Amino acid sequence: MGLSDIGEQVRQLLSTAGRSLNTTDPGAAIVRRVNAVLMVFDDRLYHLESGCWATLAERDSTADSIADAAAAVLANADAPGSAETGGRADSRKILQHNVLLLLPPSDFLATPVDLPGVAPGAVRPALQLQADSLLPGFDDPLSLAVNVEENAQAADPLTAFWLPTTTLNALHHAFADQSLFLAAVMPRPALLASQQEAVTVDDRDSGYQVLLSCRDGIVRHCLQTSLADLSVPAFDEQWQAETAVVTASAQQVLTLRSAEDYRQAWQQHISDARHPSGRGYAMVPDAALAARHQFDKGKRLWLAAAMLAAVAVLGALPFVVQSLQLRSLERSLAEQQQLAAPAREDQLAVRDFESRWGVLTEFPDQDVSAMLLALQAEMRPNVLTSLELDEGYISIEGESNDPQGLLQQLEMNPLFTEVDFARATSNNRFYIDLRLTTVNFPVYQEWYFPEDD
Repeated sequence: MGLSDIGEQVRQLLSTAGRSLNTTDPGAAIVRRVNAVLMVFDDRLYHLESGCWATLAERDSTADSIADAAAAVLANADAPGSAETGGRADSRKILQHNVLLLLPPSDFLATPVDLPGVAPGAVRPALQLQADSLLPGFDDPLSLAVNVEENAQAADPLTAFWLPTTTLNALHHAFADQSLFLAAVMPRPALLASQQEAVTVDDRDSGYQVLLSCRDGIVRHCLQTSLADLSVPAFDEQWQAETAVVTASAQQVLTLRSAEDYRQAWQQHISDARHPSGRGYAMVPDAALAARHQFDKGKRLWLAAAMLAAVAVLGALPFVVQSLQLRSLERSLAEQQQLAAPAREDQLAVRDFESRWGVLTEFPDQDVSAMLLALQAEMRPNVLTSLELDEGYISIEGESNDPQGLLQQLEMNPLFTEVDFARATSNNRFYIDLRLTTVNFPVYQEWYFPEDD
């Protein structure tokens, strides 16, 4: 794998991490981290997983009362034989809980959703824009919970739940005062709305009765009344008629009259693999979103630092590789020099010998006999009358019927070079200068007898 392949993999990894960070819904990410579910039922707060409960004490605000009970319940949730709590326990366990709080449905406002032609992804923003017209009696900001499936049809009924934002934030701050993290709040019966089949959740406590008609994990209809109103025969008759219509189309009716009913239904719900664990009706407090924003900001800073570190590593990697290669070559050179030391000593001895005896051993050998035989072969049938040899240079003189042809023959002989007429010929007489190719006195003299500048 080359440096370019490593760089490409690092870039893909960082790009994937960046896209994952940018596309994550902060609210959904918070809800996924929930590990404790608390439920308010009448004047008690229950821990659904353990069945542990605590009584809601009289406090200046309902939020403080619920937060105090939550601290006590979670501190004793893992105690053997969970029962009514009687005090505080080790706060180190409390810090580990991300709480989903289930409030009575009477604390919420339920409104039907009628937005024909609006895309599923635009339902929530459209409802938030129409909050003033849907709930004209409320001037304070409201938090919204609505669950919309991606392939929903325009005719499919929906129900939205509203809760004053001040109430939601007050609960979060009260939990924070108890060193608890309130991740989300949702209507109590909506927790069981994520079943695939059509189901009606019939929730009744000491003050109110609520029916939620759910299908495909979405609340389609919501009916709610005060038990005090049912004491009026006309109201009771109308309620029975409306609830009969809702329950008639349900494949299952969950009748919930106590916290234990909720706990059993919840345990069965989470143990059934067919039922998804989605909590689409959870309302996330602003402070929780802000905390998540800080967390995401930290992740972005970490990602930026990781990217800078990766770029620095990729930039320095070629230099590191070159440095390692240079060190390896230096070690190899040192080893080769050590191995070549005897050869270098022999070479120095040879050079010393050459410097002392080379002037004799390298003296140019003119090989007169070979030269004479070569000339004899070239001169026949011409007549050679004079020959001079001096440091490889030859001057010949004689008679020939074709001096030019003789010159060309001598030029073609590899033993001779620089063949030329020494002077103009007259009649059949020739004067030719040439040099032996095997002898170079000027080079010998320059090497062994250099002239001082």
